[in-house]
Amino acid sequence: MAALYDIIEAVTTISESCTLATLIRVEGSSYLKEGTMMVMREDGMRLGMLSAGCVEEDLYHHSQDVTFDKWSIHEFDTGEEDDLSWGIGCNGILHILLEKVDPFYRESLRRVKAYMDQGLYVWMVKHLIKSKTLFISENGDIFGSWAEDIPSVLELRNGIYKDIYMQCLQPQQRLFIFGAGEDAKPLVRLAKETGFFTTVYDWREALCTPLSFPEADSCIVGFPREVMPRLDITERDFVVIMTHHFKRDQEILTLLLQRTCRYLGMLGSRQRTARLFREMEKPAWISAPVGLPIGARGPAEIAVSIIAEMIQIVRMEHNENSRNILGSGKQQENGTRNA
Repeated sequence: MAALYDIIEAVTTISESCTLATLIRVEGSSYLKEGTMMVMREDGMRLGMLSAGCVEEDLYHHSQDVTFDKWSIHEFDTGEEDDLSWGIGCNGILHILLEKVDPFYRESLRRVKAYMDQGLYVWMVKHLIKSKTLFISENGDIFGSWAEDIPSVLELRNGIYKDIYMQCLQPQQRLFIFGAGEDAKPLVRLAKETGFFTTVYDWREALCTPLSFPEADSCIVGFPREVMPRLDITERDFVVIMTHHFKRDQEILTLLLQRTCRYLGMLGSRQRTARLFREMEKPAWISAPVGLPIGARGPAEIAVSIIAEMIQIVRMEHNENSRNILGSGKQQENGTRNA
């Protein structure tokens, strides 16, 4: 499934006219959540989905009637029992906004993408009656087709309020993987499929190559103290250490503890982690052993447990360090979990 970032990127690269569809409201349950987008080209090609295949074909036909200056909102009741094509994972009413993308709007989305590439979020505010859009970047840049009063950032919150729809467009989540062994490959693949911008690091040039990691967005070779100053790791980023080299892990960990990141996971048992920290007490925010305790066996399942833990943190709003929603207490068979 295409991530929001992929949809915005696609819209900015399509030369011909296209239609952007946004799930702006859900009553009941739905396969996907509010804020999900998809793009439809004039020739019928589309990227993304707003349901489990329930409404996309109808949306394409509706898109033929949308004009540049007048949006349309369509309502689909996916809980109706007399329609055999619906009901797969859906049991709610979907409100979907369709808007034609003109050159001016495409240029605005290019600016949005540029900010997201810098790791900044952008608020999108839409007047559903007047068919106008306002963008407010995290650093205060204001642009779009808006003709109303500019709302305060403190007033912005996701959802529909009267005739206004608001959505925070979050930058692509970034994952830094230290270690280019075979067990890093399924982690990179899953990270790509779930929308993470992934960087693989290793000091061994023969291992850390685009040929070995075709799904990685970047491969960086060098020793830790050489590479770390080049990595702009921020408090929003995810990091996993899995080099299988004790001294290198220790060096990488020491350098990372001088920074702040959203998630730091370490492959290995509790005993190995204790040795890595020597006399220091392991900070509670570090995930070691890494991943949710699902009883994973082998690299692929361990990658699933790691991605699941990261997704849990992304989705949680308050206690983002809780790791117990799936916690079974079972040990991973390679020793990464020792309950």
